[in-house]
Amino acid sequence: MKRIGLMVAASVVTTLLAAAGPAKAQEVGGGEPQPWVRTLAPSSHFYPLYLADPRRAQSALLLMEPLSTDVPESDALRFAIRLGGRFPILRVHPAGEPDRGWQLDFLGGFLGQFDSHHSLDNIGWDGLYGLLATYKPRPTLGFRFGVLHDSAHVGDEYEERTGRRRLGYTREELVAGAAWQVDHAWLIYGEVGHMYNEVKPFQEPLRLQAGAQYESGASPFGPRRPWYAAIDLTSFEENDWRITVTVQLGVMVPVGDGDNRYRFALEVGDGRSELGEFFFYDDTYVALGWYFDF
Repeated sequence: MKRIGLMVAASVVTTLLAAAGPAKAQEVGGGEPQPWVRTLAPSSHFYPLYLADPRRAQSALLLMEPLSTDVPESDALRFAIRLGGRFPILRVHPAGEPDRGWQLDFLGGFLGQFDSHHSLDNIGWDGLYGLLATYKPRPTLGFRFGVLHDSAHVGDEYEERTGRRRLGYTREELVAGAAWQVDHAWLIYGEVGHMYNEVKPFQEPLRLQAGAQYESGASPFGPRRPWYAAIDLTSFEENDWRITVTVQLGVMVPVGDGDNRYRFALEVGDGRSELGEFFFYDDTYVALGWYFDF
């Protein structure tokens, strides 16, 4: 079954490279050909980031207070580290219209949580990577598809202290998503993931995700520091479709050119643990976080 993921990844790359081949043209309103432009390593994202999704590849540092948790011996204050992000590889778009066309992205990341009451022992961590292609028929509407991989682990010190052995949780998905920029402030999105390689008998194939985000044009801190609110809803078949809710409320600070920015936010989560090895346990927490989008 792993060949399916490799075939999809190869298909994604082949499609984008074919589009990046000899310059093609498309007909515009006046009937004149419009050339396609190829941009390597574009400086901006083509498909929006799911801001409140704690399980995506991203860079963030959080101070988390569990309000309730089923994860054994982990009810103390935690530090969460999320390292990584989404890295644009290639964009192909009509001349003069950089917000339409195709883009290929690689993503990679690390998600880990550390126990403040036990010498910052690592509770667990996940390694993420994937290859995604985005198609935008118009600037306000985007579709993405590709493959995602999540390999989960139990922290060594946590395993020694509790005797908890690794389950070997690995999730490899085919992904299809859509995002709509309703207006200058509101964005909504939805996504479906289907696991194509069932590693363990306790895993089930389907994942559903949806969310909404609001970004203001101004704030009490000035026009370049808009505030935002975001909610993410995720449900896994392997958790009997229990819905995990994550909410963020914070401010944004642009950094340089492109889409680089800092975010400072309050994050509240309720539902499945973000650590794959503890997927059958629930966490409810409140956190203060610093995030860097690039």
